[in-house]
Amino acid sequence: MDRSSCAKRGAPAPPPEDCILRGRRGDRQALEALIRNYQGRVARYVIAVTGDADHYEDICQSIFVKMVLALPRLRETERFEPWLFQIARNACRDHLRARQGSRRMFVSFDPQHENVAAETAAETDEAGAIERGLARLPEEQQNLLRLSLEERRSYEELARLSRSTLSAVKSRLWRARENLRELLLTGDSK
Repeated sequence: MDRSSCAKRGAPAPPPEDCILRGRRGDRQALEALIRNYQGRVARYVIAVTGDADHYEDICQSIFVKMVLALPRLRETERFEPWLFQIARNACRDHLRARQGSRRMFVSFDPQHENVAAETAAETDEAGAIERGLARLPEEQQNLLRLSLEERRSYEELARLSRSTLSAVKSRLWRARENLRELLLTGDSK
């Protein structure tokens, strides 16, 4: 079978790594095959997250443009799918923020808004300490913790996104949380 079959319709799906490697070098057919392979799942994800069936095509186009532009910087081809869905997650957040931004601009002033407490210095310090602690963890632990903290995910979803087994994700996540806790308790997160 010809290695260029990555984009041929009706041909058996090539290994994603092959398409990813060729796409990194700018192979248009490989990029089209990657987009075709993931467009349905990304579209369903976008609709599920944003609830916006009217604009999902624009969001998906933005996601795939970002994917094509950033693909040469992807270090580990086996992390392609979680990386692509991270781009999708960020695009969905941007869309939701933009959609809410116009609503926030026209909130009427109410005297009770004057009494809203500002974030305390302790809360800011705690968030900073957590972020510094995360930065000191090994990259694999950082990625897994960030995936689990960004939104509620089941262990099964984390296993799928990190391309690991369920038991491996449970033990790695426990270890990452323990390491972060230790850094925070000892004050080594500075």
